[in-house]
Amino acid sequence: MLATPPRQAVAIALAMLAFGALPTQVRAIDPRFELDPRFLDKTAESPAKEREERPVRKAARSATGASSYTVKPGDHIFKILMKEYGLSNAEAEALVPEVKRLNGITDIRRLHAGQSLRIPLTHRREHADVAERKESKIVRGAPARTDGAGEKRPESLAAASAGSDGKSAGHTMRMMNLALAQEPANLDAVRQVWGGLVPSRPVSSRPISIEDKNFSLSLDPESFPSFPAADGGRVLVDAGGKIPPLVRSLIEEKDPSVRIVSESPRNRKRFMASLLEGARFYSVADNVALSFGADPKLTVNADFKIEKTPESVLNHDVVLMSVEEYRRGMPPVLVQFLRREGFQVLEPFPTGDQALPRGGRTLHQITAHDTRGIVDGLLRALNVRYEADRSVELYGMADGGLRLEVRADRYFEDGRDRYVVSYFDGDPVSYTLTRLLETRGYRVVVLDPKDDFRKVSEKLLARLRLPGVFAQHDLLQYRDAPYGIQMSGVRMRAHGAEGESVFLTNVELDPLFRDLLDYSGYSVISH
Repeated sequence: MLATPPRQAVAIALAMLAFGALPTQVRAIDPRFELDPRFLDKTAESPAKEREERPVRKAARSATGASSYTVKPGDHIFKILMKEYGLSNAEAEALVPEVKRLNGITDIRRLHAGQSLRIPLTHRREHADVAERKESKIVRGAPARTDGAGEKRPESLAAASAGSDGKSAGHTMRMMNLALAQEPANLDAVRQVWGGLVPSRPVSSRPISIEDKNFSLSLDPESFPSFPAADGGRVLVDAGGKIPPLVRSLIEEKDPSVRIVSESPRNRKRFMASLLEGARFYSVADNVALSFGADPKLTVNADFKIEKTPESVLNHDVVLMSVEEYRRGMPPVLVQFLRREGFQVLEPFPTGDQALPRGGRTLHQITAHDTRGIVDGLLRALNVRYEADRSVELYGMADGGLRLEVRADRYFEDGRDRYVVSYFDGDPVSYTLTRLLETRGYRVVVLDPKDDFRKVSEKLLARLRLPGVFAQHDLLQYRDAPYGIQMSGVRMRAHGAEGESVFLTNVELDPLFRDLLDYSGYSVISH
């Protein structure tokens, strides 16, 4: 046996004393991150067994077409894509817009248990490639560092895991500059009318801020403006969807009173629809048409009808809102009428005074109720010059000494045509005279003393060979204005006036309809 040198013996003795002074349990890493060896044994049993236990994910990755998934309590789209279909975070983020579009979803967290979702698996590979390119672009654009294993990684990722002195950093994740790349949305017009919807709460200018033991998050109110909601919450505008989906989920999970709207204000209607949905009013209906009266009938069109509370209808506090650019604004007289009917009109994007100039459209109102008065009103409206109670010669002295004249109730000429308006009350003599007039080339309009406006106009226009049908017509196109007027009468071209639109009616018009027609470019003439 070799003798141990004295220096080596001293070193061994010191080492034994040092180990004796240590605690009985020595750990190479923090106990929070230790793994149970039984867990390692379990997971390492068999890769084949693991694949057998995950048939859903395997099927999801290899399937084509669209898969159907039934939402469970607590589900949201990211959880479904990553847990149920085995997608990575990047793949799920790239596929979310397609899932939203396919299922008509505006809020990815507001799913209902039992709801059926279609998952578009045919495009999953394409979205995964896009996500991978985004990730690789981020890696290539960052200065690289080498970690302990000799592998390169982006500077930003390395900085997240080490402090400025190279020591291990804490677990707090700070996302204070999330909005730097976002342009502020121009929402001044919306802010001006929002007070009419939620008047009790002013718009808050303080930022959305969430503090947690693991992270600190704050959103710049200039880049991410917010609006007060009807239920006390806040609607956060993320124009263009700059907030990453996972961060969005984190915000809504930590503060359920915050609802995030990602629609762009450039599409006014879709943006306002999502904003109103997030505000959680009692009722919001879109593409609304309200009718008032029968003949004439006024139809008011609005993009949204909003009932703020269950008592809004009883309290005459219902809001009508129009946001489409192609529509003209409501005239003041209509706004006042709707206010009397219990409706408040809000137009975030007013178009100013858009009254149309007069000219080219004329409405003739025939006020008479008897048949002769109706005939006179129609002839004046058609710009026809006529004679009343004129004697019309049937036979003269040149006809072998036979002279016969017939009294015409109304007589007029149009070019070479001669017209007679006659009334037949059942007398055989009147019928014989009418036939004689027709044999001599007169165009006879035979009327019954009981004929109303519709009968008289149809008979007279038919004889004059003027196209025109009595019906309830639309006097205004809905795309021209947020209201329409329907009225019974005859629409036609004026007799002897090129290109002029004429509407003939006997409907009585109250001041509201007269003002609306005037605002819409009609000249109203009463006869």
